[in-house]
Amino acid sequence: MSSSRRGVALAERSAAERSRAFWRLLIGILLVYALIVIAGDLRFLAPVRVALLGALVVMDQHARQRRKAQVGAVVLTVAAVTTTVIAAVAGSTRVLAGVQGVATTVLVVVAIASIIRTLRSWPGIDLATVIGVLDVYLLLALLFASTHQTFSAFQTGYLNGVDGLPSSSDDLYFSVITLTTVGFGDITPGTELARTVTITEALVGQLYLVSIVAGVVSGWRRQPPPGPAEPDGGDGSL
Repeated sequence: MSSSRRGVALAERSAAERSRAFWRLLIGILLVYALIVIAGDLRFLAPVRVALLGALVVMDQHARQRRKAQVGAVVLTVAAVTTTVIAAVAGSTRVLAGVQGVATTVLVVVAIASIIRTLRSWPGIDLATVIGVLDVYLLLALLFASTHQTFSAFQTGYLNGVDGLPSSSDDLYFSVITLTTVGFGDITPGTELARTVTITEALVGQLYLVSIVAGVVSGWRRQPPPGPAEPDGGDGSL
């Protein structure tokens, strides 16, 4: 096999591995969403949600063969889960919400940074790029949901339309409808801080869609089917 064909084979294998990593991350993010929506605010499931998100970060670093980053992700995940377990066992509802919000925020930021680093280093736009951009969009909604959760734990009346402290499901719901600028109006910001975060999220969501997503989708070209294999070169002698 010639060096050019070996290079093409390595590039195709790298693209396939990256695509699988982004698909696994997408499935994991959707599982986190489902766990938040279905489980509500059951205290014993708070560490589970943090652990699942941390596992996604660790697997993402492992798939990209970043050894030091993988070790750092493991340490960060253990610290986040341990802190959340302590808050779930010994802390009040507001303390648990605050701790879980901070832990989720940190892990989501690490995940987004890792995806962006990978996308920036990739020379072209393919299906894996589209899935990676989608992963970031879903993580942005989760990032702002955890931000709302953190602030609402320390500020009474942070959101209107909920009874007392907003649940994790309330925060995610409000984040998604804000990021997508749907805005049903059943839950609204109740303080100046909440309004500031909400405006920021709405702007980020729109700018991301009209710039990043639109640019990636418009630049996405399906790869042409591979042609017949070329025979290895030779001197023509039998």
